[in-house]
Amino acid sequence: MNNSIKTAIAFLLLPLAAASQAAEPPSPIAAAELYIRTLVNHDEQAISQLNDYLRPDRLRSGRSADYANAAELKEADKDFPREIADVALPLFPEAQRNALRAPVESLMSTVQKTRQQSQCKTVSASKPKLDKHGVLNTEVKFSCQLVKTPETWAEGIQRMARNKLSVDQVQGELKKLQAAYSAPANHTYEGTLSLGMVPKDKDKAWRNDFARETFDEMFSEL
Repeated sequence: MNNSIKTAIAFLLLPLAAASQAAEPPSPIAAAELYIRTLVNHDEQAISQLNDYLRPDRLRSGRSADYANAAELKEADKDFPREIADVALPLFPEAQRNALRAPVESLMSTVQKTRQQSQCKTVSASKPKLDKHGVLNTEVKFSCQLVKTPETWAEGIQRMARNKLSVDQVQGELKKLQAAYSAPANHTYEGTLSLGMVPKDKDKAWRNDFARETFDEMFSEL
């Protein structure tokens, strides 16, 4: 059988495989992986899969169809360096701000890229337990390989402003900080993502509407 026929067969079987996978809801671990790839890595395929997975339960409970919007995430990614610069630059004398905008935005672009390249994996899930409200709960443990710098970007910028450094000095410090965030992952973070399902409401998806807070906390010290 030549390669072109093998490829054709593979593509032909894809819809069948997808239908088979959709027949049973993913395990809590599989659901947690979609949340991680969506909220940490902004992976478009994972965003689509997570939306498909959550949509029936979201619509049944009167919420919007999609949990995450890839286009909005991409736009937020684009705006992030500028928004941080808008907050950080007023810490410096007005005469320095124009010269510091580009290096601050460059630093934050690197911070953002480093975060989204974090390598995460799920480890285990606790045995689901039904609480008094009829919610089935489980805890999924995960770990992420992250870049942890001696000084966070927020601490560094605050220090530079507090010490009243010259423009050249600040630019040099920002470059050092950016280089630190460009280094290979050097820190293992271990966390837990809570997931719930409501059998009495005929829910079939493990979900956490506030999952973003878990990963915001993870990055808060980096």
